[in-house]
Amino acid sequence: MKVTCSRRSVEAPAGAAAPAVRVPESLLLPENITRSKPSMGHVRTISGIFLPNHIKWVGCQGSRPELRGYTCSLWKLFHTLTVEAGTHPKALDDTGFEGDPQAVLQAIRSYIHTFFGCKECGEHFEEMAKESMDSVKTPDQAILWLWQKHNLVNSRLAGHLSEDPRFPKVPWPTPDLCPACHEETKGLDSWDEGQVLLFLKRHYSGNNLDHTYAAALGGAGEGGGPAETSEREGGRAFPQKPGDQGSRSLRPPSVQPPRPGLSEGPHLRQDRAGVPGRREAEAATPFLGSGFSSLDMSLCVVLYVASSLFLMLMFFFFRVRSKRRTVRHRHPAV
Repeated sequence: MKVTCSRRSVEAPAGAAAPAVRVPESLLLPENITRSKPSMGHVRTISGIFLPNHIKWVGCQGSRPELRGYTCSLWKLFHTLTVEAGTHPKALDDTGFEGDPQAVLQAIRSYIHTFFGCKECGEHFEEMAKESMDSVKTPDQAILWLWQKHNLVNSRLAGHLSEDPRFPKVPWPTPDLCPACHEETKGLDSWDEGQVLLFLKRHYSGNNLDHTYAAALGGAGEGGGPAETSEREGGRAFPQKPGDQGSRSLRPPSVQPPRPGLSEGPHLRQDRAGVPGRREAEAATPFLGSGFSSLDMSLCVVLYVASSLFLMLMFFFFRVRSKRRTVRHRHPAV
C-alpha cells in the first residue's frame, strides 16, 4: 500500500495487497487532525498500516464476496455515530464541535467526499447534503436525516447490480421489525418519525453492539463467522428467510439483551434459539477466557516439558547407577 501526499510518500510493508491511496497533505497538518499529541504519533507511523490479503466480513457479509461488505459497514458506522452523538452529547466536549448538531453529519460528508471510492455515490450524497443538511438543528434531527437519506439511496439502488438478492433494498425498518414505525394516512403507508427515532436509538445504541469478534485473540475479525444476515445493506435489518443458513446473530443467544418495543419476528426468535449461532459464538470465545493469559499458558507448557525432561534424566541416571553396582558385586576385586 502506498500513501501519497503532494510532497511525500511512504511505502507499506512488502506483501501488502492494497491499491495506492492518495491523501491530501492538508489532512496531515496538526490543526486538521487533532489536538492530541499521541494521535500525531499514529500519523507518523502510517507506513506500518496496510490492508490484509483476505477480508472476512462478519455483520456485513453478503451472499457473494463483492456484495455488501464495505458499504454496509460504512452505513452501520454512520448510523451508530449519529445515535451516539444524540444520546451522549458530552462526547464532543473539548473538540471544538460541542453544541453543533451537524458535527457528525459534516464529518460523514467530508469522509465520503474525500475518501469514498465511488465518485458517483459521493456526488449524490453531496447533492443531498446541499439540499437539506442545513435544516438539521438538533441531534435527533441528524439521526432522522441520515435515516431518510439512507432509505432514499436504497430506493435509488433497488434492482441495481450492487443489490444483494438476499438483502433487497426496501424501506426500513420493515413493518414486522417495527410495527409502531408505520401508520396509515388516508389509506397510504407513512412513517411515524417519533417511533422511528426511538427504534433507531435502540437499534444502534452502544448496548446493542456485540464485541465478540472485536476482542478475539490474534486480531479482531480474523476467522469471523458467517454474516449477521438479519441486517441488510447499510446496517438495515431485514426478516430472515426460512432455511437461510447464513442468517445468524453475532451475539451469542444466551446473552442476547432484551430489546423492548422490537417485534419478535422469526429472525429474532431464530437468533436466540439457533444452535449454529451458539456453536459459532462458543467457537469465537477465547480458549484462555478462564483467567489465563497466553503468557501463563506458555509458562505452563515450558514447566511441563522441563519437568518431563528432568524426570527422564533422573530415571536414566539411577538406572545406569544400579547396573554399575550389579557389575561390581559380580566381579569383586582380587
